Amino acid sequence: MATRMRFLVFATFCLLASGTAIREKRNCGCSTTPSCSCQQDTNAQYHCSCETKPQQQCCVCVPKCQEQCQQQCLAQKQPKSQCILLCFEHFSVILTTYAIYFHRGVIDFDPTKGFETRGTPLSSARLTLEALKSKQIKNEKVLRWYYQEKRTKREVSPSTTTLEPITVDYDDYGVNPEPNSSDLKDHCEMFGSLGQSIPYDALEYLSKVMIKVESWEKLFTVPVLKHLCNIDDILDSTMNETKFKNAASTLQHSFNIPRYTTCVNMSTPNRCDSINQNDVSYFRSLLDSCRRNSLDPRCQAFSIDQAINLLFQRSNDTEDTVITVIFKVQVWTGEQRDFYDKLLVNLGNYIEENENLQLVGVNFNLKEQIFVEQINKEALIAGISAFFVFLWFFAYSKSIVFTLLIFLVVALSAGVAFFIYTCILGVDFFPFINLLVMVLLIAIGADDAFLLLVYFRREVKKMSNLEYKIGAAYVPLYREQDLLARSLRISLHHSLSSMFVTSLTTAATFLTNLTSPVIVLRCFGIYACTTIIVNYVLVVLVLPGAIILTKPVSTKSRKICTDEPDAKDEKRATECGIAARIAHATKTARFGIIALTILLTSVSVFLIFETPGMRVPETNPTKLLVDSNYHEFFDNHVHRFNFEWKRSARIIKYFIFGINPVKDNSSLSPYHKPLLHKPPAFGINEKKLEFYQELIRSETSRYFYGNISFPSWAELTRKLNESCIGKNVISSECSMRISVKYNQLIHEFPEDFSVIPGDGPFINEDLETIGYFISIPTDEKLRIDAKANAKIFNELDESCSRIRKSIHDPVICLSSTEITRFHDIIQQLRSSSLMSVIISMTVCLVVIVACTRVVKLSIFSSFIILSIIGWTTSILILLGWQLSVVESTILVITIGLSFDYTLHYAVAIRDVKRVPTVEKISIAHSTAGVACAFGAATLISAGIPLLFCQTASFFQIGSMLIVLGVTSFIGAAFVFPAYILAFSFSFRERTKL
Repeated sequence: MATRMRFLVFATFCLLASGTAIREKRNCGCSTTPSCSCQQDTNAQYHCSCETKPQQQCCVCVPKCQEQCQQQCLAQKQPKSQCILLCFEHFSVILTTYAIYFHRGVIDFDPTKGFETRGTPLSSARLTLEALKSKQIKNEKVLRWYYQEKRTKREVSPSTTTLEPITVDYDDYGVNPEPNSSDLKDHCEMFGSLGQSIPYDALEYLSKVMIKVESWEKLFTVPVLKHLCNIDDILDSTMNETKFKNAASTLQHSFNIPRYTTCVNMSTPNRCDSINQNDVSYFRSLLDSCRRNSLDPRCQAFSIDQAINLLFQRSNDTEDTVITVIFKVQVWTGEQRDFYDKLLVNLGNYIEENENLQLVGVNFNLKEQIFVEQINKEALIAGISAFFVFLWFFAYSKSIVFTLLIFLVVALSAGVAFFIYTCILGVDFFPFINLLVMVLLIAIGADDAFLLLVYFRREVKKMSNLEYKIGAAYVPLYREQDLLARSLRISLHHSLSSMFVTSLTTAATFLTNLTSPVIVLRCFGIYACTTIIVNYVLVVLVLPGAIILTKPVSTKSRKICTDEPDAKDEKRATECGIAARIAHATKTARFGIIALTILLTSVSVFLIFETPGMRVPETNPTKLLVDSNYHEFFDNHVHRFNFEWKRSARIIKYFIFGINPVKDNSSLSPYHKPLLHKPPAFGINEKKLEFYQELIRSETSRYFYGNISFPSWAELTRKLNESCIGKNVISSECSMRISVKYNQLIHEFPEDFSVIPGDGPFINEDLETIGYFISIPTDEKLRIDAKANAKIFNELDESCSRIRKSIHDPVICLSSTEITRFHDIIQQLRSSSLMSVIISMTVCLVVIVACTRVVKLSIFSSFIILSIIGWTTSILILLGWQLSVVESTILVITIGLSFDYTLHYAVAIRDVKRVPTVEKISIAHSTAGVACAFGAATLISAGIPLLFCQTASFFQIGSMLIVLGVTSFIGAAFVFPAYILAFSFSFRERTKL
């Protein structure tokens, strides 16, 4: 804290010192008589003034004095501009350096962090469950407590037996013993031992690949199957090359379709070179028959059963034929990374040697690691996007210094925002999704700079051609500095309001992410909003001084549109040039443009809300890499296979009694885990045990557990004849004594992989009973599936409502932490995204009305902006977007950026007075239109390099920038003027709010 205070005092001192330097006033004089001096007027402008003669006479009669005085005035202006630039740039650099040096540790690109909710009922329940994990007393401590008083010093000899061990010769019975390693060399023997000596759950930890086949017919051809069968040779050679130590070395073969075809015929040798068309055709006929009728006795053979469930898709109705191969090597565990990288390259090369095959997906447990590596590499691609943006700006400004200053403003905006984010707001989590702000800032910063520079050049050209009229106020513009200063002042008057409106709407849109309970979305909203505000402030403070210093005025004598009310139409049309022709063409086609706009908007609404609609991903809500990436493709299509076929783990229902949900103490950090406060007094009695027993019976009756017997702790305790049970409250000592004495130790809680129901009192480390828990495994296999999870949570809601009506103790109903986290994100994404969209659009529309203050402009601009949002969103949906966390973020970005160009046009049209409507449009084209055209070009240029990224966030924001650049410019430059021209009944109508 002391360090921060010292830093702030030092920064304040720097600002005050810089301000003093700015206010310093210098005088200069001329040696020539009459004396001319450079003085500062009331408008903070420097002019030559004469001691003995009027200013005009001094400047006309004494040209030498005038020239010398102009040089001294220039010398006075430049220190002022330099001081402003140096002051704010140095101050921004100090803030950025301080934040990065002391708070760089908050930057965390771990994709598993922050993809969770805060402030929802399920998040509180999940955090409570996590807090309980370390609080339950261990059974070994219970045993130690129970036997502590029963220990004696005498040693008890273990009982022994002298019976000879019995050996059985299985050959005498015609039964083989468990297969040994030599037996597993035969792949059919190995496949047959799956589920016996090789547990099915072991398949969860084996590497897998997905291979696309040209067609179902091509798959069942001998050349294709033989090529697939030799994949194990690639595995073996890669393992030898990298000296890989395989933890699954007992497996001699991969689970591969070609090897299964040899198992259906006992006379065929179990080798790859023995694959023949007869066996292949018979195997295929069995597959087709078993898919239609799984009760056929032939379908119970392991060779068919395993292949159907593990290696083939659930249905052949999909467009692509994709199969899987389960390798005989384990997934990556943090070591020997070179093997998996080499294997991926070798597999891709080998598989694609056959023209009918293509490697499309892999599961090596490397996706998150690859994401972290890729996001660091792709900073270079983002740099290329920035280069293209500033190349456009340099092409327009013709000033390398001014372009570099724009780049510096953009960079410092991100740095100062990081300082505010970490040091002032105190947020200690900076997720990877915040990097999207850097890309957006490049385009937004350039857009504001384009707008200011376009207006500045326009005013310079107007002032250069300004003729003095008798009776009008004299404005000295013959000096370059006076011309630039007045032009800048007028251009700021026009452009600042437009920049303020667009910055305000964009910042407000980003800030609506605070309504989302997802941590990464909240963090993104705060950082993005802060960055936009800081960028606006720096643009306003730095760019005017940069313009005075660099004077980025075009050297070409280009004609401009004039908004003088007495200018002739022919003159105005000639001066406007292309802008006038576009305006007149728009006027001619205005009704056709309006009809097409309404049609496209209607189609967009249908695409968004009906077919295909903005869907929520059912199996992969936290997409990290692009869909074409091998690792992401596997996760996107894993639901098409039945990998959970023999999986023992199931989705579990948890009921926790007597413990209140914890309260979230941080909605912006995944590191802050709330502590479990001491719960209110809780006691177990006979009545509660009866209720728990009935609840377990009711819940377990929904599911099938085979022939497993699982008497509940509540049921067994009620049957015991213990004196402590008859009391009003069963103490924790009584519960522990019963657990040990009657061999019914309390289940560990929570146990996410349990296959039988469990219950018991929750006793903490202080030997206090603080609650009671019940865990009920369901029939749904443990997996990430939105529909299956929704079914379980609907049942939980029904049960919880019924429980709360029957018992007064607090109750928490949820599933395992990961399943609950996934379900909560899926449920919140749709509602929170809709809420963010509604709030942001409402706020922005209010800002539009408040800033334009013209009824028609407000109505038309609002409709066009909504149409642009609809067009952009529908195109992105057609490109395959779903509403995951990343897409939800970019959707809000789309809304924020959709306002800019239309608002630039609205403000430009509003500021033009007393001219016909078509000429207003022409003038708007020549000012805001130029800025919007260059802005759209920068958006598209920034987006194109990002299409080569492998991370989903950068790739998708690249595609969004391209689509938005096109739709926003078309909507603002053509559709919006068409509405203005079609519904402007009077050229001079100015109905204001």
